[in-house]
Amino acid sequence: MEVPIRQKNVLINHGALPVLHGSPVLLYQLFYNLLNNALKFSSNHVQPQIHLSFRPDRVPGWARIEVRDNGIGFEQEYAGHIFETFTRLHSKDVYEGSGLGLALCRKIVQRHGGEIWAQGEPGEGAAFTVILPLERETERRGA
Repeated sequence: MEVPIRQKNVLINHGALPVLHGSPVLLYQLFYNLLNNALKFSSNHVQPQIHLSFRPDRVPGWARIEVRDNGIGFEQEYAGHIFETFTRLHSKDVYEGSGLGLALCRKIVQRHGGEIWAQGEPGEGAAFTVILPLERETERRGA
């Protein structure tokens, strides 16, 4: 992913990010897919920017993480459908992909007992919010 980030001169902003409770392999895949999606659907008219932010969820012990970009965005009416298997909003000729990335993200989040949703605005970008469990202090200490 480092090469496309350099090629597109992407600016990535993030503050402090939490330690999450869950499968490291699956959580890596989740955030890889979300970041890759932001890169893939970046706009050619502005410098691509990706913002990662975290805040505690209203439910104690859970994190709310947002991945927001300034890419091409999408119509909000499709927000629920983009997590379905093989769903594509654009032709393969324009944007490569299988339509599995966001479906896999949803499965990973569900497996961790969390939630995922998307918000989009055509020409303005997209934001994907995930709610996942935080690692408890005792788990970090190996207790």
